[in-house]
Amino acid sequence: MRKRRIKKNFWFDEEEDNSLKNLSNISGKTEVQVIRKLITGASIKEKPPQEFYEIMKELLQFRKDIKTIKELSRFTKQLDTKRVEKTLDGIDALRLKIAEKYLK
Repeated sequence: MRKRRIKKNFWFDEEEDNSLKNLSNISGKTEVQVIRKLITGASIKEKPPQEFYEIMKELLQFRKDIKTIKELSRFTKQLDTKRVEKTLDGIDALRLKIAEKYLK
């Protein structure tokens, strides 16, 4: 069963329509999602740049590497120190990249 069963129709003037479209484009959300957020009192935030998603993918890859190292060491009872150092170096490089981009 649908959660939203009540239909509402709105009439906007050109300025309001442009404002809604602008908020929708900036946030990367649909106009309906923007209206729902505004009704609940949430603020509309700008959609992060593509670089943000690339950094998040890198972080996820480091997490996967660490999990793999953990699982291998659990079964082999040995720690692959070279792989750990490589992962830590990658994390440090990513941390510096983020600091340079957003803190300087």
